[in-house]
Amino acid sequence: MVVVNVGSCVGCRRCERSCPINGIIFENLPIKCMHCDKNPCLYACPENAIERINNKVVVMEEKCIGCGLCALACPFGAIRIDGVALKCNGCYKRDVEVCKEVCPTGAIDHLEDLLCSKLENTLNKFSKLHALYAKMR
Repeated sequence: MVVVNVGSCVGCRRCERSCPINGIIFENLPIKCMHCDKNPCLYACPENAIERINNKVVVMEEKCIGCGLCALACPFGAIRIDGVALKCNGCYKRDVEVCKEVCPTGAIDHLEDLLCSKLENTLNKFSKLHALYAKMR
């Protein structure tokens, strides 16, 4: 999941300019694909033009007919239609996304790590609560 920390973003647009897909910007803030676990765009595509590769949600442009159903299904507005669907592919062929490498403030990478650690912490708490509940039964 790629998240932008809007508090750290200085609006330099390096992420947008360096993005090979030409990222989507809204009110001077980049909108990144969240590469959702239950990706609604993938299920909305009637042509199977969206695939999960290396844990990233990727549009296969040669299959896309540009119908826009994926853009309608995306809860984050991270897909635009320009003949075909265009969205962040998470630089799925690389180890690190280009936008993360060029961000001078670390706004793209910093919050992602924080969210992942909070999610892991929350899941651990739920596991402990579930174990306590199971013992009580």
